[in-house]
Amino acid sequence: MPLKPIYFKLRGRFDFSPHPYEIGRPVFRNVALEDNFFLLKIYELNESKYSAFYQFQLEHFLKRNPGQEKAFFNHVEDIVINRIRHFKRQDPFSSNYAFNMECSRKLQAFQQFLATIDQWHQHKPLESVISEKDEQILELKAQIDALEAKLKDLQQYETSEKVRIVEGKLPTIIDLFRQLQELTLPDDRKLVRSQTQSPWYKMLAKYFNHGESEIPINTARNYFPAQKDVKLIKGSEVQQEDKLFKIVENKNSKK
Repeated sequence: MPLKPIYFKLRGRFDFSPHPYEIGRPVFRNVALEDNFFLLKIYELNESKYSAFYQFQLEHFLKRNPGQEKAFFNHVEDIVINRIRHFKRQDPFSSNYAFNMECSRKLQAFQQFLATIDQWHQHKPLESVISEKDEQILELKAQIDALEAKLKDLQQYETSEKVRIVEGKLPTIIDLFRQLQELTLPDDRKLVRSQTQSPWYKMLAKYFNHGESEIPINTARNYFPAQKDVKLIKGSEVQQEDKLFKIVENKNSKK
């Protein structure tokens, strides 16, 4: 029974138009040498292609070995390190020395790429890992301090109680809020204005109770649609009998 590749995607036999990141030879297809074929591809590729090449082979491996990304990473790193060691042991006076050093350089560049995706800190010294974690802790502490300061600032606007609207008169308050939005000064400027309706319904939900009950923000939002001319959700329109008050201009204020 023929062997199957364990880690890598090999090109098919007599496939002369393989995917650029498949490895192996079109005729000579010795699966036992898949590690060698993987390394040969590293020598051939431009360093800018290393990430795409690794990802292509990883995805192939994970299809058959779900959740084993660390095992794939370990295997790749291991064969790269061992081959670098092999090249460094070669006779510097050998006729292949220059070629071996170029291959070693390519492998070292690939090893540097692996370091950028090493989420398991496989090859980092303990001191480096600790230093990195200390930096993350300092960043998190700074974020916590900023959030605590923001929370302290927001707590200035918290109240121990809410304004209580008489039971059944929530629509009356809604009507007054709407009237406030339409008031104009003698010079035709709006007395109050906001670009959206959110301040109104958020203020209602945050600082008012309807009887003894809180006002859900979604309920409050229904009374203040973004487009004032759209038809409101059923039950959110203020009925005429609830419009008990009318805010009018004080004519004496002009005297």
